[in-house]
Amino acid sequence: MKYYGILPERKLWVKIAALILGVLSSYQALVHQNWFFMPFGLVVILASFSERKQVVSDQGVDIEYRVLGHCFQNLWTYEEIQAIHKDSLKSAPRVEVHFNKGAINRRFIFSPEDARGIEDLVREKLPKMKILEVNHRK
Repeated sequence: MKYYGILPERKLWVKIAALILGVLSSYQALVHQNWFFMPFGLVVILASFSERKQVVSDQGVDIEYRVLGHCFQNLWTYEEIQAIHKDSLKSAPRVEVHFNKGAINRRFIFSPEDARGIEDLVREKLPKMKILEVNHRK
């Protein structure tokens, strides 16, 4: 089963502003022959059409990027994950689940039901892994 993280939807004005910034940057590069701005403009234009999904599945923890119909994945298998923490307070009533791989941390937000399903999935895939609650006391 796949569990999808809850992500805020990108607002329309942000998409339009990014598109305008990319077009103006590319235009400036063409008119003034300052080619430094051309890659920046093209990347910003592509980013304005991109989407992102956070997925926890049987394969592992994945972030899927979709740009102009092409899907790029950044998958962490369960063997690569070194620690998992959950935080029920910070994003209440939702639950944050933190996946750690070395010094890198991925924070996904789920509904409480999905978080319980993810705990069961992790216990099945990594029986020795302990999922600890984040302690907010100092």
